[in-house]
Amino acid sequence: MLPLERAGILRQEAEFVMDLIDLHDILRKYANVYPTGSYLLDLMVFPDIDLYITPVSIPQLFEIGAQIARCELVTQVVFERSEDPVLLPGGLYLKPRIRYGDWGRPWKIDIWSLDEDLISTKMAEMEHFRSRLTPELRQKIIEYKISIMTAQLRPPAYSGYYIYKAFIDEGMTDFMDVTSFLVAHGIEM
Repeated sequence: MLPLERAGILRQEAEFVMDLIDLHDILRKYANVYPTGSYLLDLMVFPDIDLYITPVSIPQLFEIGAQIARCELVTQVVFERSEDPVLLPGGLYLKPRIRYGDWGRPWKIDIWSLDEDLISTKMAEMEHFRSRLTPELRQKIIEYKISIMTAQLRPPAYSGYYIYKAFIDEGMTDFMDVTSFLVAHGIEM
């Protein structure tokens, strides 16, 4: 499968999976929803959707998780508190896994409940990337992300932001230079 074809299929499946579990209807009852990451930028290479939601309480997050889990294709819903006081201070995390598709792994949705100011800051960064993303850069980024897939059939954890920064802000095009950039920013390759 060609890289752009892969990204397109993943994007379509992402929409289908969210509809399947009624995600937007469930979340809208509790918070404002902000798509982010590779889903927002249309740079998906594995079945993962990233969303921010405005602050909710822990009981509300568990209500959300219970509603998501009603779908029989949902195999797991994980709750965590953020342990990163710099990147995600006070964040609450919900991660449903959905058995769908043929990617060698289930779909995963990362739902982060964050302070509205932090969401605004993070969304401004994503909008910056999106405004500078060209078709050529999109193709290069997708090809690069596929080239560094791990044994877990995904790019290294937390690498997306630095990949976008390397290609879009730093103007890097050589894959080895991008990898060095990621390593310099603490990404385990």
